[in-house]
Amino acid sequence: MKMLQILTMVITCFISIFPFCLLAGNSSPAEYLKVHNDARAFVGVEPLIWNEKLESRAQKFVHDHQVDCLDDVRLENNPSGGYGQNIGRVPYNYTALYEVQHWVSNKEKYDYESNTCIGGRDFDDDCIVYVQIVTKLTTHLGCASAMCHDNEDRIVTCYYYPKGIVPGQRPY
Repeated sequence: MKMLQILTMVITCFISIFPFCLLAGNSSPAEYLKVHNDARAFVGVEPLIWNEKLESRAQKFVHDHQVDCLDDVRLENNPSGGYGQNIGRVPYNYTALYEVQHWVSNKEKYDYESNTCIGGRDFDDDCIVYVQIVTKLTTHLGCASAMCHDNEDRIVTCYYYPKGIVPGQRPY
């Protein structure tokens, strides 16, 4: 049964028009930067620079959560050291970039005029992941992903420095 699932997934990936449905494991720094910087360029914000210390921090985070696979883990809105963080989980047959693209797609949930999430709420998880990506205060990025021990999902995190989410301040 497992072999049939893998074969089905491989065939689906080859014929799919969905660009991130790949079996490739980890995404490269250049790939993470491209997705982030394309979103930033769209709103007129300077590109991020890859940071190996942030990447190392991200690798430690995903390693520490391979067993629980982010069950009951939420955004570290105030991690130590002034870092921002986005985290997520995707099916094993998707690359980490799929999750990053999902974070970017949350742009539709952010209202620049009111500087809130759609509906007037304070920043929620969906909205905050987008804001963290495009905030002009952030200059550096480091990301990592890892397979969960159940081999069914992949965990993804990106760290941002400096943390860009400042209450009451517009991101760009």
